Amino acid sequence: MSGVETATLAFAVYGVGCQIVLTGFFAARRWWPRGAPWLGWVAYSYASLGLALGGTFLLGGESWRLYLGPIMLALWAGFGLVVDIWPRLEWRRPVRWRVLIPYVALYFWGQMLLWWPLWDLWRAAWFVFLAFFAVSTLLNLRGHFVEAPRE
Repeated sequence: MSGVETATLAFAVYGVGCQIVLTGFFAARRWWPRGAPWLGWVAYSYASLGLALGGTFLLGGESWRLYLGPIMLALWAGFGLVVDIWPRLEWRRPVRWRVLIPYVALYFWGQMLLWWPLWDLWRAAWFVFLAFFAVSTLLNLRGHFVEAPRE
C-alpha cells in the first residue's frame, strides 16, 4: 500500500466502508428483518460522515473528485433519515415520485462519485468497491422485488 496518500486512503476507506454497511443492511432486510431497522440507522449514520470527510477535503483544497461523492452521499443520508426513519413516510408503495426521484438520484450519484475516482486513485480499491457494490445492488433490488421470508 505504499504510495497511497492519506486523502486517497480516507476516501477509499469511506467508500468501501459504505458498501460494506449497505451490503449488511440489504442482507439483513432479507435474512434478519428484526435487525434491519437498526442497520438502516447505521447505514444512514455512516453515510452522513461524508459531510465531515467531504468538507475536510473541500476546505483542504483537494480535488472535487474527493469531496463531491462523500458530500452527495451525506445529502442522501440526511434525506433518507427524513423519509425513511424519522418521521417515516410511506413513499415506495404507492410510489411518491417527488420523494423517489431525489432519493434515487442522490444515492446513485453519491455511489458513482465514490466509485469512479478510485479508478485513477487506487485501482485495487476500485475493484473492491465494485464487488461490494454489485452484491449490495443485487440484494437491494431483490429486497424490493422478491418477498422477504417471514419470521
